[in-house]
Amino acid sequence: MKKSIVISERSHKQLKKLASDHNRNIGKFTEEMILFFQKTGTDPQAIKGKSASEMIKVIDRRIVSFFKTQEADILYPMQQQIHENGEQTKQLFGRLIENLNKIFQKIKETS
Repeated sequence: MKKSIVISERSHKQLKKLASDHNRNIGKFTEEMILFFQKTGTDPQAIKGKSASEMIKVIDRRIVSFFKTQEADILYPMQQQIHENGEQTKQLFGRLIENLNKIFQKIKETS
């Protein structure tokens, strides 16, 4: 069942032009706009006056900031810990090799 909505004359003209520019009728275009906002979770009021490129720049800055924070808080400390563990492992293997060589030397001497 079709329903009617009340919008201003100006909005109707803009909707008609947008639908025409995208090769759709007004009804189909309106349904697609509704689906778009449902799927993206975008609030039409939040984008008022902002172009898509401005919004992308804002999101890009947020993402870069998030990664920098992750780098500083997680990755660099993890890298440092891995390096320290590698050094400690190297020292322990060195001692193990020394002790094994001493044991083998004693076995050779007693045989």
